[in-house]
Amino acid sequence: MGDDEVVRPRHHRAAQRAERLRVADDRLALLRVRENLGEPRDRGDEKAAFRVVILDPALTTSQPREVTAAAGYDAISHAVEAYVTKTKTDTSQAMALEAWRLLEGNYERVLEAPLDLHARDAMLYGANRAGAAIELSMLGATHACANPLTAKYGTTHGVAIAVMLPHVVRWNAGAVGPSYLQLWAGDLAARLDRLARAGGLPRTLREIGASRRDFDALAADAETQWTGKHNPRPLTIADARALYEAAW
Repeated sequence: MGDDEVVRPRHHRAAQRAERLRVADDRLALLRVRENLGEPRDRGDEKAAFRVVILDPALTTSQPREVTAAAGYDAISHAVEAYVTKTKTDTSQAMALEAWRLLEGNYERVLEAPLDLHARDAMLYGANRAGAAIELSMLGATHACANPLTAKYGTTHGVAIAVMLPHVVRWNAGAVGPSYLQLWAGDLAARLDRLARAGGLPRTLREIGASRRDFDALAADAETQWTGKHNPRPLTIADARALYEAAW
């Protein structure tokens, strides 16, 4: 294959981004792996670090709406959580803020107009920037509480995130309220709730078939999650149980 035969992404903006999204070999990559009978855990492994990212929105247009809704909301949660972790950096916050603006501004659009490649391009790039922020700052209590729901009930990860994120944001607000205002000049939790409703995502634990009888075990599991250790507020078993009660 000659130089003039190199296959390039279909969209010029995606090609530009693929070129500039090269990362160093030693960059940590975040993985979701399964341990202990299918329990999802977040782990880092530099061997899985990407070298090049190609973002082609045309490849996503065949996604079912529910996949777009759940995956898009999960990306939004990455931006929100990475922005306020106790291990955040100036660089991770800049990435998370850029991701939030792209994702929040285009999530409803891709649901309303799934063939809008401009909106899908923005969602893809926003998701990538949020992922890059995670590499530097990690995540928080939302993911710590969502992972046990997936392990116990088989709940789609993005759905579990949608149930928990607004409640975690309200709970964290006492510690990082001013930072949340930099994302949304108003009630961020309410905005996140509206986005979840736009995606047709469940809003309560009852809707996903959870049982209050499981709250003690779920909370004990949530307290052990690696992501929760980076939350701006310490996440205890009692805190996790209170969050599940709030989401009930």
